[in-house]
Amino acid sequence: MSEVYFYLPEERMADAVECGIKLSEWYSREVEIEGNIRRCITALLNPRDGQDMDIKPGFKCLRIEVQKKYCHVADSLLYKAGLAYPEVMELYRRSIIPMESYTFGYYKLPEVLISSTILSEQVSVPGKWLDTPVLYSNSPDIYFANLFEELNEEHEDINDTLLYLFFRRLCDEGKARGIEDNASGIAVFTRNRGGRAFTVKIPDLGGF
Repeated sequence: MSEVYFYLPEERMADAVECGIKLSEWYSREVEIEGNIRRCITALLNPRDGQDMDIKPGFKCLRIEVQKKYCHVADSLLYKAGLAYPEVMELYRRSIIPMESYTFGYYKLPEVLISSTILSEQVSVPGKWLDTPVLYSNSPDIYFANLFEELNEEHEDINDTLLYLFFRRLCDEGKARGIEDNASGIAVFTRNRGGRAFTVKIPDLGGF
C-alpha cells in the first residue's frame, strides 16, 4: 500500500471518510497509462507540497492508503506548463511512471495519479502534526538537494557559477554593482542595499 495525501473542501471531508472518494466525482486528469486512457484522482506524496500547488482556501488534507498498482507519479509542473504548450504536455505524458519506480526528489512537485475509487476504510484525517512521520520537509527541498548534488558531481564550480549568474542579473536590473578581475579570476559584487561585499569565482561558462 502507498500512503498519499489528498486535498478536498472541508465540508466534504466527513463524506469522504464515511463513504470514500469516488473516481467518477473527483478525477481531475484523463491520461494515457500503459496504453489506456484512464481517469485519475491527483494526490500528493507529501502533504506539505500543497503549500506550493495553489491549494484553494477552505481545502483540507486527507491521508489515503491505496494499492501501488493503482498509483503512478508524474511531474505536475510539466502538466501546468503543458496546458499552453502541447510539446510540454508530451513531456508530461512521458513523465508518468509507476509508483514503485519513482525516486523521491526526482520531480520538483510530483503528483500521484490514482486510477481507482478510494474506499472509506482507506481514508483518514491526519492529526495536526500528522500521525505518520514524513521523511522530508517537502518535495521541492529534496528535489533541489538532489539536483545540486548531481550538478556538483558534474561541475565542481557549480555554486560559484550560480551565484555569479545571480549577481550578474541583479547588476542588469540595477540592484547591484560588480567588478570582475579577470587576472585573479574573482568577481566582487555589492548590492545597493547593505554594504556587504560578495566574492565569487568567475566561472568558465564554456564548460557547460
